[in-house]
Amino acid sequence: MTFYGNILFALLLPAVMPVSAAVPAAPAAVELSTAPADCMTCHKAVGAYKFTHGPVGVNMCAVCHVDEKPAADPAKRHVFSFAGAQPELCLACHEGLRGKVRSSKFKHQAARTCTVCHDPHGSGQRFFLRGKNMGSLCSSCHENKMKGVVQHKPAKISCALCHDPHGSDTDKLLKDSQPELCLSCHQKLRSVLAGKYMHGPVQTGCTTCHNPHSAPKPLLLQADSKKELCLNCHDDIAKKLKAVKRPHPAVAAAGCTGCHVPHASEQPSLIKEPLAKLCTSCHKEKAAELKSPFLHGPVALGQCQACHDPHGSNDPEILKTFFPEGFYNPYQDGLYALCFNCHEKNIAREAKTTTLTNFRNGDVNLHYSHVHSEKGRSCKACHAVHAASQQKHIRTQVPFGTWMLPITFKKTATGGSCAVGCHNPRAYDRVKAVGAQ
Repeated sequence: MTFYGNILFALLLPAVMPVSAAVPAAPAAVELSTAPADCMTCHKAVGAYKFTHGPVGVNMCAVCHVDEKPAADPAKRHVFSFAGAQPELCLACHEGLRGKVRSSKFKHQAARTCTVCHDPHGSGQRFFLRGKNMGSLCSSCHENKMKGVVQHKPAKISCALCHDPHGSDTDKLLKDSQPELCLSCHQKLRSVLAGKYMHGPVQTGCTTCHNPHSAPKPLLLQADSKKELCLNCHDDIAKKLKAVKRPHPAVAAAGCTGCHVPHASEQPSLIKEPLAKLCTSCHKEKAAELKSPFLHGPVALGQCQACHDPHGSNDPEILKTFFPEGFYNPYQDGLYALCFNCHEKNIAREAKTTTLTNFRNGDVNLHYSHVHSEKGRSCKACHAVHAASQQKHIRTQVPFGTWMLPITFKKTATGGSCAVGCHNPRAYDRVKAVGAQ
């Protein structure tokens, strides 16, 4: 049989063949420069591997070794040449790998010389890999990635589950792009990622937050998932949390994932559920109040963050802007800046008006009268800040020392009336002023 006949015969053999399943030895008539029996007589270990390379298994050494001749060095019995250079010598049989090795966008540099990773005779591992296992083989060139306490199960089994060891069109020799590669195993996340709003790092790749090999924290995270990991990117929030006097207790207790989901959500800012529902899941005392028929504008829109900073603040009740805690406060500009972010800021500055407010008796501005009196009242003295059962979200009770004074407000087409423990019942009318107030 000619040399090329030997190659053709080897192509018909399985690429990975345990010794126990080896094809019987080739007939004695096979033309080799040295008889097959002579090779195995000296090189017994070559045929003793659990997985034997096909040509070795059938004693066809001349498929790869040619031009055998006596060695000049007495310590060596003979020398030989190879039938071709790598990787062409190997690709002559392993034709299916030619495209990977030649045309992949990202090529494994080691694949230029196949025997860097594969033992050409055989191995205790499939594919004739060198070393104890694939992990030890890869780490002989690459840094050991499995030093973390938490280890990714596929990485423990085989690097080739995620990486193509010969070549790939994806960076890092990955078998597919992210997140699709990860989702091939983590199928449950596929529906989660269908959310309307996706976390930016997820679009970039799962490995932005997760280490694909091993990590010091659960879920293969490089840092604590409650806050530390998130604050590595969200440095504006990190600075705020360090500076505020009143951090949101929920952030301290549950971290970022107490309110936000890390992958995708149907809600803006990746919150777990609509904001009002999310906030009342902790602030349960507000849930019943928010069922009232008259809601403060931001509350009606489900925008708790219009007044409160969800991460923390220097002001009481984690308000975004200062608002006095006390019931009585002599009026001064800036005292009610929180309210005047939305409401007409001059409503408490002008004693008379016909345009700034409908709460007036003729042209007498009753807002001005309330806040500029000897005991100036704050906005929340009359208005419930979240919701109420009366129009204009007027409170039904107002605290006065240890008492709760009732308030009964009735609105008319051109004015209204108020019966409250603070003063005698009063009425007002914008068109025809009621007697002196």
